[in-house]
Amino acid sequence: MDTLTKQLSTLMDISRGAMEASHTLELIVYIAFIAKENPESFQAIVNSGHAKQLNMLVEAGQALTATHPAEVCAAPNQYRIDARMINQIVSFIAQVTDFDALASALRDLNAQALGRFDVSSANQNMENIFSALIGDCSEKTVYDGACGLARVASSLNPKALYLEEVNQSTYLSAYRLLTLENRHFSLVNTNSLLEPAFDQKLQFDVVVMEPPMSQRFSADERRMLIEAPFIRVPVGKAVSANAGDSLWVQQALSHLNETGKAYILLPQGILFRGGYDANVREYLLENELLEAVIGLPASILDGTSIPPVILVLNKNKPAGSPVVFVDASDMGRDEKHRVTITQQDAKLIAELAAGQRVDDERYKAVFIPEIRQNNNELSISRYIDKEIEVEELNLAKELKILKSYQADFDQSQQRLTQLLTKYQ
Repeated sequence: MDTLTKQLSTLMDISRGAMEASHTLELIVYIAFIAKENPESFQAIVNSGHAKQLNMLVEAGQALTATHPAEVCAAPNQYRIDARMINQIVSFIAQVTDFDALASALRDLNAQALGRFDVSSANQNMENIFSALIGDCSEKTVYDGACGLARVASSLNPKALYLEEVNQSTYLSAYRLLTLENRHFSLVNTNSLLEPAFDQKLQFDVVVMEPPMSQRFSADERRMLIEAPFIRVPVGKAVSANAGDSLWVQQALSHLNETGKAYILLPQGILFRGGYDANVREYLLENELLEAVIGLPASILDGTSIPPVILVLNKNKPAGSPVVFVDASDMGRDEKHRVTITQQDAKLIAELAAGQRVDDERYKAVFIPEIRQNNNELSISRYIDKEIEVEELNLAKELKILKSYQADFDQSQQRLTQLLTKYQ
C-alpha cells in the first residue's frame, strides 16, 4: 500500500505543470478501470506505440458499454490530457496486481491532493471513526445519498451498496473505484434530495453520510423540496433556505428499515439552532429516534477546521432509553494544523457511544425529560462538563522573573542611549 501511494505521488509530480491534479487522478482511475474490466485490450495498449495509446483507450472503453454506463466507459476529454502522461500511467497500471489496494491508495491521494479545496470526500479520519462505530456490514445493505468517492461506504464491506452522488466527475471516479474493488453496488448520478434515484419503499440496514455542510437552497430548489417524499416534519409554505442539515437527517431516516441505524456527519449548529432545526430535533426526541450525539475534534476534516458532530439515529431504539452524549473533541493527535484520529482513537469513540465506558468523563447518558428542560437543545457542553485545569502560579517566582526582564530592558535602554550619543 505504501509503495503504491509513493508511486502514485511520483506520477502526480511528473504531471505537475502539464495537467491539473484532478485531471491526472481522473486519467489514472480511468486507465485502471480499463485494465481491470478489459484486460486483453489493455495489454495491447501496453505493447503499442505512444501515439496510438489514447485512441486505443477510447476504443477499449467503448467495448465496455454493454456492461457499464456509457459515461463511465468514456475516456476523459482530450483537452484535459497531456498525451505524454498516458504511457507513464499505462506502464504503472500494468505492474499493479491488487486493484482493491490501488483503489484505496487513489482515494488517499485524492484526499491529499484535493482535500484542502474539497470537503465532499471522506478522509482516513472519518473512515476510521465510521468503521469503528458501525462495525461488520458483510450481511447488511448500506445506503449513502451523498457518497463522494464512496470511501466510507465501501470500507464497510457491505453485502450491497446503494449510492447517489450529485457531482458527475466524482460519480465517474466513484463508479470506477468501486468496480476496482469488486463491490456489489448501485450508483446513480443524481441529487438525492431533489431527484432521488431509489424509491422510498426501498429501505436499508445502514445509512452512512457526510452530506454538504450547512447546505443552502435556491428559491427554485425550495419550491421543489416542499413535495419531497422523505420530509416528516412540516416545512410550512416553503422550505427554509438553510434547512439542509435537517433535510439530510430526514432523508436518512426515510431510507432506514425498521431495525436500521443511520450515522450522519453534520456541523454542530444542528444541535442548537432554532427554527426548523429545532422542530426536527423535537421530532427525533419525541419519536425516540436519536441514539447518540458524538462531538468530534476541530480540524479532522479536509477543507474546513470546524468541529463536526455525528448523529446516530436508530429506528429500533428501546422506548425510554437515554440519548448518549460523547465529547471526543480532545481526542486525536495534532499534526501540522490538522488532527489525526487513529484506529485506537476511533475504537474508544465507538466504546463510549456504545455505553461501554460509563465512568469516562467524556460520556453521559441523558434521558428525554432533562433534554426537554434544556429546550431540546443537544449541545454537548450542556450535558458534559469539561474540567479545565488551571495552573497555580508561584507569585514570588513570577515576580523574580519579571524583575529579571526589567533589568535586561533597562540595560538595553542604557546601551541604546550610549550608541545614539556616540553617533550623533
